[in-house]
Amino acid sequence: MPSIGESLAGRYRLDAVIGSGGFATVFRAHDLLLDRDVAVKVLLTDETTDPVVAARFDQEARVLAAVSHPNVVAIHDVAPGGPGATQASFLVMDLCEGGSLADRLSDSTGGALHPDEFVPILEDAAAGIAALHAIGIVHRDLKPSNILLAHGRALIADLGIAAAGPSELTAVGTTIGTFAYLAPEQLAGMPASPASDVHALGIVAFLGLTGALPRPARSVTEAVAASRLPARVVSALQPGLGPAFDAVIAGALDADPSRRPTAADFGASLAVALERWRGTPGSVAPRWGAPVSVAPEDATTVVDLALPRHDGPTVESTTPLHREARLVVLVGVLAAALLLALAATLLGRFGESGGTDAASSAAASAAASVTPPPTAGPPSPSMPTPAATPAPTVAADAYTEAHAASAGMRAAIADARGAGGLNGHKPKDLEGRLDRFDRALDKGDPKAAREEAGKVAEQVAKLIREASVDVQAAAGLQTAADRLVAAASALPD
Repeated sequence: MPSIGESLAGRYRLDAVIGSGGFATVFRAHDLLLDRDVAVKVLLTDETTDPVVAARFDQEARVLAAVSHPNVVAIHDVAPGGPGATQASFLVMDLCEGGSLADRLSDSTGGALHPDEFVPILEDAAAGIAALHAIGIVHRDLKPSNILLAHGRALIADLGIAAAGPSELTAVGTTIGTFAYLAPEQLAGMPASPASDVHALGIVAFLGLTGALPRPARSVTEAVAASRLPARVVSALQPGLGPAFDAVIAGALDADPSRRPTAADFGASLAVALERWRGTPGSVAPRWGAPVSVAPEDATTVVDLALPRHDGPTVESTTPLHREARLVVLVGVLAAALLLALAATLLGRFGESGGTDAASSAAASAAASVTPPPTAGPPSPSMPTPAATPAPTVAADAYTEAHAASAGMRAAIADARGAGGLNGHKPKDLEGRLDRFDRALDKGDPKAAREEAGKVAEQVAKLIREASVDVQAAAGLQTAADRLVAAASALPD
């Protein structure tokens, strides 16, 4: 490994270490030929003989050379090195004086930034990712430490594991990335896609506005379990922001990749959401608590060629690891269902007969909603294979969730009544729409239910635009409406 003061290729004088990863060190350097400061990324000596690491290092140079965009770090020079080479492998790139977004978040109150500062950074990042997608490249490891800041703009960096389609550098059945930022399909062992990058953008957006992850997890097991849960909404953690960013970020975090926006559309929607937030009467600056540690450290093989690890290591996880996590999730939910059933029996024994029926029904609904996580790859020979869930149970699950979403919407309406909230005919109008939604559910008419859910959401959006409710009430109504539309969309035809 070269030392400070040494010159690489007789041209790049190494002045200081910017950061170190598992496989490379990044130096601040001076280009003696062109008299300018640059960043030089040097592959660690011990890794130069590893053909996979060397190939990924070379791949990063090729990807950076393939795209020219103001929001993607530019490459100026490369020395491939390798076995028998007389010098280390290195890349010469733009020097980003502002550090990384991870640095900025670490220095901020509560690990988050004000929307006026943060959203433009995300718009730049989305533009950079969109440029990569336009030439068929998927980043696969987007996170705050890979978003660099310089000259008033953000740039995408660390493309060592980026790929155009399935990569020959990634074994079949494995996933590469940082667990906290992996999309549900990646955690299930599916290959990354442009939609996976958008999901990572959504996580970064949520983190930057709230100081927390939308699906908190500190280990592989927790990450897999959390990927099956609905993501939290921004306003739930930061009511002062109101609902302006909720729908936009929730769309990027959708569990279904096909329903996520493109990176370009996500960036444009964030800009609109920022203007909506700025123009919301009574909007207030967000409040943050103590900084939150978000990096899961339960990792397997490290393949990180990145800058300092502010947000967790990049890892390559295998299918058996996912199976173990899925087993833990399955055991947990089945145990919860049994406890609910036991509670229902006890309530029925000591309550009235009517109460017994209600409790039993509730327990049955809860048990019906328990479905095993999907399995990526063959089951472990030491564990029995869970029976496939029949279609009627899936339908029952969807309708149970739709009824629960309707109840949640009614609760939000009730909470929004009174001074500063819904008054006059407005709550009754919303409840009337919900009545029609419930009737559509009772008739088993998913199309009508989706139409009514959409009309409820439109009505809520209109109330918010007209400032008919205060920020707190608006946040509750928007969150409930989003859940209603999502539940209606999940109803099987």
